[in-house]
Amino acid sequence: MKNFSFKNIAPHLIAVAVFLIVAVIFCKPALESGVVLQQSDVTAVESMKHQSELYKQQHGVYPLWISSMFSGMPAYNIIFDGPASPFEYINKAMQLWLPKPLNFFFLSCICFYIFCMCVRIKPYVAIFASLAFAYSTYNPILVVAGHDTKLLAMAYAPALLGSIILLFEKNYISGFVLTALFTTLHLEQNHQQISYYLFLIIAIMTVFYLARWIREGAFLHTGKALSLAAIAAVIGIMTNAIIIFPVYDYAKDSKRGGQLVMDAKAGDTKNGTDKTTGLSREYAFQWSNTKSEGFNLMFPAVNGIGAYVSQRDGEYNVFPKLGESSNITTYLTEKLNVPEDQATNLSLNLSTRLYWGDKPGTTGAAYIGAVTCCLFVLGMFFLNDKHKWWMLSASIVGILLAMGKNLPGLNNFLFDHLPLYNKFRTPEMALVIPQFLFPMLGVMAVQKITDGDFTDGIKKLKLAAIAMGVIFVIAGALYFSFDYSKENKERTREFNAAFARQDSSTNEKLQQINEKYQPLTDNQVYEDFVYQTKGDTKVAKDLLNALRTDREGLFRADILKALVFVLLTVGLMGLFISKKINSIVLLIGLPLLVLIDLLPVGMHYINEKSFESADKYASNEFSESAADKKIFSMAGNDPNYRVFDMSGGDPFQDSKPSYFHKSIGGYHPAKIGIYDDLATHQLNGKLNPGVLNMLNAKFIVQRSPDGKSSTAFPNSEALGNCWFVKAAKFVHGPVEEMKALDNFNPKDTAVVDESFKAIVKDFVAPDSAATIKQTSFDNMSIKYESNSSSANLAVFSEIFYKDWKATIDGREVPIAKANYVLRALVLPAGKHSIEFKFESKVFTTSYNVSKYTGWFLFALLIGFAVYSFKNSSNKKEGNG
Repeated sequence: MKNFSFKNIAPHLIAVAVFLIVAVIFCKPALESGVVLQQSDVTAVESMKHQSELYKQQHGVYPLWISSMFSGMPAYNIIFDGPASPFEYINKAMQLWLPKPLNFFFLSCICFYIFCMCVRIKPYVAIFASLAFAYSTYNPILVVAGHDTKLLAMAYAPALLGSIILLFEKNYISGFVLTALFTTLHLEQNHQQISYYLFLIIAIMTVFYLARWIREGAFLHTGKALSLAAIAAVIGIMTNAIIIFPVYDYAKDSKRGGQLVMDAKAGDTKNGTDKTTGLSREYAFQWSNTKSEGFNLMFPAVNGIGAYVSQRDGEYNVFPKLGESSNITTYLTEKLNVPEDQATNLSLNLSTRLYWGDKPGTTGAAYIGAVTCCLFVLGMFFLNDKHKWWMLSASIVGILLAMGKNLPGLNNFLFDHLPLYNKFRTPEMALVIPQFLFPMLGVMAVQKITDGDFTDGIKKLKLAAIAMGVIFVIAGALYFSFDYSKENKERTREFNAAFARQDSSTNEKLQQINEKYQPLTDNQVYEDFVYQTKGDTKVAKDLLNALRTDREGLFRADILKALVFVLLTVGLMGLFISKKINSIVLLIGLPLLVLIDLLPVGMHYINEKSFESADKYASNEFSESAADKKIFSMAGNDPNYRVFDMSGGDPFQDSKPSYFHKSIGGYHPAKIGIYDDLATHQLNGKLNPGVLNMLNAKFIVQRSPDGKSSTAFPNSEALGNCWFVKAAKFVHGPVEEMKALDNFNPKDTAVVDESFKAIVKDFVAPDSAATIKQTSFDNMSIKYESNSSSANLAVFSEIFYKDWKATIDGREVPIAKANYVLRALVLPAGKHSIEFKFESKVFTTSYNVSKYTGWFLFALLIGFAVYSFKNSSNKKEGNG
């Protein structure tokens, strides 16, 4: 301890204190006693995993297969038991064991600060950039959406990137150990798409480093750096084998491994199959930015702002909110003489219609701050080419990827050819790349300026200011060129024509319009106004134009706000460069500007309305409804039924029914592929009763006519857990198999692909005495008994998946796929015991790999800590 120097660690302690204080101020409502954060996706996950948690209470472990969603699917996509690992505690320690959501913001600051230390940024300089990264608006939006794993994966990304740079800069030991550590912690958060974007950044950075090493002839260093980076990455991957490999193995059979194309068009499928090689483009590219939405980084309302609504104790928070000064309210009160309270309510409802971009909907924009953007541009003029070109290149890639379908020439090519890219959706997420890199380049620029390591400072500052001016000119051009509409004009013309000549055929014409043209946001708004004003199209058009003017006002306000912050940032940097202020003023001013820029926006999402008392939250989200109670009453002692719940809208986007029941529906972005196909083509819109019956849907839940409650109805035609069929209809390929389900009786016939013909043979129709029944159900093991006078074909209402093994009287037999998603066996004559067991070899192997590699890495960390301590002590003694 004699060599301990408080002076050396004081800046780091101050940085940690600042990060903690800002997190506490920003997330103050979270400190209220007995409250929980309301997060829609977390609520969904609680419903997904509830049955697994009940299973663990009874058996001591989580099951590897759940029956509460999609009639069954692998559980390790939701929750599972991994090996004991010290990294679980290291992860919590990095977050200071803080409650949610303080932990997200604190961890983001700490990991960006670690990046700064890796690239030799001074502690006090690093503070503003860490805050800029952590409080970029996308992060609060992710918090309220409940995307916890995405947030944690993003938080660790800067620390991993900094560790690799440390390794590339010839700090072999520390770089290697930290790369292994942060690869482990990043991958442990289990968000593959964020990891993919981080890999793209690393790949682009590595290409630029390689070019420099080759130019310098540093071939030995190249070999060392790349080899150590690869080994560290492998250690991180192997430590997370339990997360990565079972999911990778499952992905091939999930919807991300391919979707059925019933009427294949050019480019839809590959290799002459009836399935895509990944997600379909249409599905994957739904959330694509327009070509102008890249400006969201600096002007969040460039295409309007998405809506966020939260409530607590009946009081609502709406952002953005059209208030008394909005054009909508003014028109209603001044032109139509609508009472103020009614005008306010209507304006409030229209606050959710301010986004007019291409996405189906959005909560908000990926705003990273005018201050951060300004410093990024500053970095392009003050820094040399060591970092700025790869950061600029990667940032541009992120912005282009986010355009998705709106930049088809590039993104269709990448979707078809870039490895694994077609497994992901939501292109707008690629804006996390500039969210990582803009503050990184900005902090490097400020470090260089505060070090005085520059020439012609005022000239470079002027050039940066001119570049910023060009950005504002472009923003201004967009502002004046936009019409701020999202309208299908052909639909509007035909709608107006139908309303202008109202007669007995008007309703039929309107129905034809609905079938012919998709209503966009403005069509819905306009048509609602027409109905409310009893056909007054002029008033409806005027109201719609008022809404568009409000959208215009949001963009104008963003431009003016950004201009103020850019002027303040440029002015502050100019005062320092011209030596009118010292570094203390600069390094206090920059964090303040960042916080004043970002926190007010973030607080529109995280505030007291984002929380609810734990008791009320549980009551609102997880209490039994009248329909649930009715199902329990009708089901009696039979636990092995399924429910098809349509009361919440799309049954395949709703996991709440899974909290209490074995659901045919559910929500998961990577459900089993064949089941997704079935839901898309047989249970979407017009329901196929035969499919519901074969899935053992004993209860159907629908919304009551008044829309205020739901009602459960028994389905007497449900076929139960298993049954014998009279015949098999053989078809060729998945398209024929799916079409065969359109009109078939699953009670009598099984639809079987020809690939299973060698298994489904030598059987006859059962006689009246033949019986088969389920005798026990466990998520991992299901048992049946059969008794028949001849060989019969049995269909089991359980989902076909490769890791299920079947035995008859203890002898393993192959399982056939029937009716596109179910299992089938030919059972010999006589009395037999049948058992299905779920056995995942990849899970077992991955479990052991994770366990041993994890402890190996932990030992490596201990050794590194001892080495670093001794090395530091020896240096200090030598200096003494």
